[in-house]
Amino acid sequence: MEQDELQILVLSHCILNRATRWWQKGKSIQDNQGISIQILSLLSDLKIGVIQLPCPEFTFCGNPRPPRTRDEYLSLPGFQQHCKGLANEIARYLKSIIDNAREPSIRILAIVGVERSPTCSVKHTPIGRGSDKRYVEGRGIFIELLSESLRKMGLEIPFVGIDLDKPEEFAEVIKELMS
Repeated sequence: MEQDELQILVLSHCILNRATRWWQKGKSIQDNQGISIQILSLLSDLKIGVIQLPCPEFTFCGNPRPPRTRDEYLSLPGFQQHCKGLANEIARYLKSIIDNAREPSIRILAIVGVERSPTCSVKHTPIGRGSDKRYVEGRGIFIELLSESLRKMGLEIPFVGIDLDKPEEFAEVIKELMS
């Protein structure tokens, strides 16, 4: 890290606010809201800043909403355009932050997605319909469109995916990004 450089992670919305995830009936309110304290503590200790992405599923469908696969979200009229608009807006915002931060400069370590999400996964996303649901290698809709928008703006920011059921693995991801 340069001496006058701030490090920032861009996090999928539900990492900091689980209440926007599809409401999981049968789970306690504590399991459906809040943040992962382990993640925030780690970032605070490492003095890494955070930018929170919008949740395309919540901003389009609200809550409660049923769990859906990538294919099911793509079949919702207007959803892909909604994601593309958010992706373009975020890409412009991140470019502005990088370009306008001079002293100190800003380095975006990565954009952190959530694995098994139909919109924000980086490596494993659900596809199919109904009982045909399965996980395949691939990006979620929003992450894919955000990657394209960033590339068009000449930004190369790595994408990493985390498993919200295993927040302790996030520490290893951060250590790799910082090295």
